[in-house]
Amino acid sequence: MRTLFVVAALALMACGGNEVATATPVAAPLTREASSAWTAFTPQPVEINGETFTATCSDAPGADPAFQFWARRGISNNLVIFFDGGGACWDDLTCSVPRLKANTREEDGFFKAEIIPGDDPTNMSGIFDLTNARNPVRDWSFVFVPYCTGDVHVGSATTTYTDPDTGESFQIQHRGADNFRVVLEWIRQNFDAPDQIVVAGSSAGAYGAVTHFASVRDAFPTGRALMLGDAGQGVTPRAFLPQRNGNWQYHLPTSVFGADADVTADEDVLGILAAHYPNDRFAQYTTTQDITQTAFLALMGEPGACRGWTTKMASDLSRRQAAPNFRSYLASGQTHTILRSPLFYSQRSGGAPFAEWMAAAISADGEDWENRVCRNCLRPPERCPF
Repeated sequence: MRTLFVVAALALMACGGNEVATATPVAAPLTREASSAWTAFTPQPVEINGETFTATCSDAPGADPAFQFWARRGISNNLVIFFDGGGACWDDLTCSVPRLKANTREEDGFFKAEIIPGDDPTNMSGIFDLTNARNPVRDWSFVFVPYCTGDVHVGSATTTYTDPDTGESFQIQHRGADNFRVVLEWIRQNFDAPDQIVVAGSSAGAYGAVTHFASVRDAFPTGRALMLGDAGQGVTPRAFLPQRNGNWQYHLPTSVFGADADVTADEDVLGILAAHYPNDRFAQYTTTQDITQTAFLALMGEPGACRGWTTKMASDLSRRQAAPNFRSYLASGQTHTILRSPLFYSQRSGGAPFAEWMAAAISADGEDWENRVCRNCLRPPERCPF
């Protein structure tokens, strides 16, 4: 069964390494050509409220625990904070099958356990194609937060698991939330009151974006902001919450989510956030039969995941659309993620080009930023392994 799931679950992988520096400032560029340069940073430990945080990857068996992030300075006073994707793990089975640098295929593992060569944003398309005139954020500064902790960027725990094949125990550093605390301190020191902020993420990173939006707004309360979740719809069984909270030590800010923050279901997080920040904008993109999100729902034990995921996703989107500051782009097909892909420029199945839809989302007046949905596309796929 373990082998079957490894083949079936299309891991949410993205992005590797160029020049590495310690966490020193990124110089302001003078030209667009200069602004396209990326720098990889190895962050130093940071003390926050009397506690020291050291950024780390999962330290899964065979994985390199070294963590780094990327940044580049744009020519505008606007900032993109992007959370990368790469699967997830939450129990003995899923955490026993990490994706490592030695794996040649994206589906070799349930979660990215270390920084891999493809993590370098220089190699990505979509919003990272800084030469494309259709890219609405090509002149912006970027901070790229890689993913290697198995916890969709929300963990703050060291958790022990048992390999179901060997019976051996091992630990995973679910430190995604702690890693972003370290990165955010660096961002505070290097960026001063951006005019606009986009907090975005793809796949597992979409959960990081929504979870950490409040802390970004605490750091930068002025200017306009957009939270954009790419292929992370929050369709999870209620039974998953105890695993999420226990194994990852997942916490949401009580200032936004109240005293019962930690029992907030994944499907409800974005709606509560949009209500708390009525002057900011919130958006989601997905395809109607996203095979990767469906596969992870099946891994969580949900029967009939193909039909169930599409039905629940559409219902949740409809509910969120009641908020005046939320919009969605629903595309046809089974593909997974768009922000790092050439699909960013070619996707039109929602009734308008996706690149133009995002441009409208960050425009001053939001004109033409509407809910977009493909036609006759909500039927579950005829063939689905889940």
